[in-house]
Amino acid sequence: MDEAQKAAAEAEALKAKADADAKKNDPKTFTQEDFDKQLSKTLADKEAKLEKKLSDKFDKEMSERERLAKLSAEEKESEVNKKRDADSADRERGITLRENRADAREVLQSKNISSELVDFVVDVDKDKTNENIVNLEKAFLKAVETGVSERLKGKTPETKKTESNPAHKSTADLLYGRK
Repeated sequence: MDEAQKAAAEAEALKAKADADAKKNDPKTFTQEDFDKQLSKTLADKEAKLEKKLSDKFDKEMSERERLAKLSAEEKESEVNKKRDADSADRERGITLRENRADAREVLQSKNISSELVDFVVDVDKDKTNENIVNLEKAFLKAVETGVSERLKGKTPETKKTESNPAHKSTADLLYGRK
């Protein structure tokens, strides 16, 4: 009986393990209701974040308007001019960067350096951009040289000395009958 009970216990354990494995391998299925609940929750979260973001932006705009409303006419004009100047400077900086990026791309291509590296050298100051290109070119050429040296590194073949074998005669010796 003892062995029969052990066998039954082992069979039960194997069945439990097989059920657990089947449950693990069986993918979870969702009903349409489950899907709808999850979708509604996700959309509600996104909507709450968007509302908060818009609310914060609106509050900031309103506080700025209230601040400007309290200022005198001269102060308002000064604030507006400062903002306009800052916007203009930002726009001009962006235009300068785009122009310098285009110029740097051409210079890199003329030096056979990948134009994908343009963002590493471009600057608002054209002289600084050119200096960055020169530094990149030096580093690039050094890296290429190092890479080529590593690839070509190896053991120099040894030259073998040829011994004169009396059995081997040169063509000239054969032609002129030399011994």
